[in-house]
Amino acid sequence: MTTSQPHALTGLTVAVTAHRRAQEQGGAFERHGARVQYAPALKITPTDEDDDVVAAVRETVASAPGTVLVTTGYGVKRWLAVAKEHGLREELLAALRASTVYARGAKAKGQLQALEIPCAYTGSSGRTAELVDRVLEAGAPGTVTVQLHGTADEEQLERQRSAGLDVRVVAPYRWESADEGSRLSLLVREIAAGDVDYVTFTAAPAVDAVLDAASAAACRDDVVASLREGRCTAVAIGPVCVQPLEEAGITNAVVPERFRLGAMVKAVCDHATAAASR
Repeated sequence: MTTSQPHALTGLTVAVTAHRRAQEQGGAFERHGARVQYAPALKITPTDEDDDVVAAVRETVASAPGTVLVTTGYGVKRWLAVAKEHGLREELLAALRASTVYARGAKAKGQLQALEIPCAYTGSSGRTAELVDRVLEAGAPGTVTVQLHGTADEEQLERQRSAGLDVRVVAPYRWESADEGSRLSLLVREIAAGDVDYVTFTAAPAVDAVLDAASAAACRDDVVASLREGRCTAVAIGPVCVQPLEEAGITNAVVPERFRLGAMVKAVCDHATAAASR
């Protein structure tokens, strides 16, 4: 964590929408002087008992070697945890090691390395589309298994199906609402009023959840306007996370160069310092 600009955020309010590692994120902003409020939008829920996940384990074992697209390190861990519960962990590991495996980013690659699963390609953009580009360029026939990041990217799945590939999906976890009471409802009203200086997002579905909460509170247009105009600045941890903001016309979000919590905090501090100097 950067130690520069220890008071860059003094007097500013940062809203944290993450559920996982929320306190760690909030504490980092507090160390730079910010007032932090928490409004978790979504949380990850394992699907250990989901018959579809068990079926995906068996399909992957049966169809190896194939091509496997890994979007998150956590997803691989959950996938193997389900396999272990059904006595199939070693079979799944062997199938993955025999397959051509692509990782969406550094975290996914790190998890593969820890499991001694060879990684044929690691994406640099953090987008599933980059992996699909690679698959289509390779022209490899057969089965492609896509580990989903909580929700399905139907556009990328359809691109592969249209190319004649047998596409299968595995969803070792899903996103569920983490909102307790009316915290999201309060947050969107504060964003609309410009009472929050920054709102941070570490997952794209959280952006959708906040915008949905704004719609439910009848203030979506005001929230979007506040974020577009910079009365409240949106912060996205990476290019995948910022995509739903851009689709809503919010093109001024703060995005760090590296997709890490420390880099995100530094990017906010730098933005606040630059804004203050202006």
